[in-house]
Amino acid sequence: MKSHFTYYSEPELIQRFATGEPAAFRAIYKQLYLPVFRFVQQWVNNIEDAEELTADTFVKLWNNRDRFETLDYIRAFLHVTARNACINFLKQLRAKTSRQKELEKQLTINTEPDFVVHEIRQELMKLVYAEVEQMPKKMKEIFLLSYAEGLKPSEIALRLNLSVQTIQNQKANAIRLLKIALADKSLLLALLIWLESGYSGLA
Repeated sequence: MKSHFTYYSEPELIQRFATGEPAAFRAIYKQLYLPVFRFVQQWVNNIEDAEELTADTFVKLWNNRDRFETLDYIRAFLHVTARNACINFLKQLRAKTSRQKELEKQLTINTEPDFVVHEIRQELMKLVYAEVEQMPKKMKEIFLLSYAEGLKPSEIALRLNLSVQTIQNQKANAIRLLKIALADKSLLLALLIWLESGYSGLA
């Protein structure tokens, strides 16, 4: 079987290519690969990326093999397809680079303060729950249902078969106990409030 385009007339090569003959595709590929690759490489500096885009371009050519009447049509298709591939590649690269820069910016601006806020909040929560563990059983239960599960006084009252007033009183007492227990931690609490307010005055 003939395997190189010089053995074919152009009409025969196009006809064989259109019918899906691999040898005809290889003949066209061998003749036109380098011009397409060089074109792509003008816009895509990385050789591996350029090779991949060029290969994708020829895959699209093969998938549309029954559309062409001459080699000039094939050249035009390859040029347009390669150009579009380069445009899309550069758009994706630019978007990726922009996203990377934005992430780096956000990390620079936010990571340290967020980390500090998180650490202080965690420390305060440890202190709070340590004090909650020391509360009377019913007060502790009401406190956790209210602040950990987010239930309303009426919902807690229904669950525990108590009056709403009793729930409110127990919550108020729990808060008073916490204020007393954490009185010496006021500086830590003030620092957390200051950081979460937007770091006003932060140099």
